[in-house]
Amino acid sequence: MTTNDVIDELISGAGNLPELAEHAQEWALGNLWWVISLAFLLVIALSSVQRLMSRSTLRNRQAFEVLPTNGFDPALEDVLRFAKQIARAQRSTSRWALPARGTAMRVRLMSVGGPLTLRVEGPARATTVLRHQGYAQCELRAVTGKESTPERPKIRLGVHNDGAGSAAAA
Repeated sequence: MTTNDVIDELISGAGNLPELAEHAQEWALGNLWWVISLAFLLVIALSSVQRLMSRSTLRNRQAFEVLPTNGFDPALEDVLRFAKQIARAQRSTSRWALPARGTAMRVRLMSVGGPLTLRVEGPARATTVLRHQGYAQCELRAVTGKESTPERPKIRLGVHNDGAGSAAAA
């Protein structure tokens, strides 16, 4: 078969394209409910598998607190290096093996009856990258047990303290 024969076949096949497109359209309209049902089931199955895979990843997260010393005053380069470290920790967990929902890093600024602390949370697979200390004048402490899930902040709107002890909380 020569190149000219292949080109001639393609040209003659191109003449049949309108007829093939018409048959494909008739088939799609005749079987539309099958196609829609199959697509719907496929979307449900994929989202269920993703949710099941991310459930175990979200359950096995590690948290570290960065506790600053009294003389803590980071330079801009230190802050950028710490941010890069957090981004590297997220990339260290494979996005192909885990859903993106489970690989997210969380950074919290917290103060629970004391000085301001920085808490960094991530998947357990990124523990080695998270464990590397980002700031020179800070102590890195692993968070375990009850303190790993802090109490949600309570927001009270319309609080009055007029001396009579009445408070309206929403």
